Amino acid sequence: MPVKYHKLKRKIVVNSTIEERFVPKMQLEAPVDFEQIAEMIEKKSTMSRGDIMGVLAELEITTCFMLENGHPVTLGLMGTFYPTIETESVLRAEDVSSKLIKRFRILFKPSVYLKKRLKHVSFVLGDNVVREVKSRK
Repeated sequence: MPVKYHKLKRKIVVNSTIEERFVPKMQLEAPVDFEQIAEMIEKKSTMSRGDIMGVLAELEITTCFMLENGHPVTLGLMGTFYPTIETESVLRAEDVSSKLIKRFRILFKPSVYLKKRLKHVSFVLGDNVVREVKSRK
């Protein structure tokens, strides 16, 4: 099924001048939660929705625990979640401390399989309405 997009009018800087341009913007669909995923898996397997929900909940908890402890987590054909930190730098090694760490983040790197699948995603215009970026004044 193709991914829907719409037309978006934006103001961008081109050669030091602000111009109005149009770009395609992906239309996000409704988020899918564990309940919906469990129901989809239930239809394709012999497991009950409750069993699947239990496994997904435990996957979520265990993944968080492992990431919090510095372990990358690979989820098969999906890819790998990597824990990382954003830091500030100093001139001397003696000045390095945990106070230089701004925040903890998670990076996701898709698997080769997922990258190949995503190369074949098709797109379709959802509607012909041109939307504008809402700017604060």
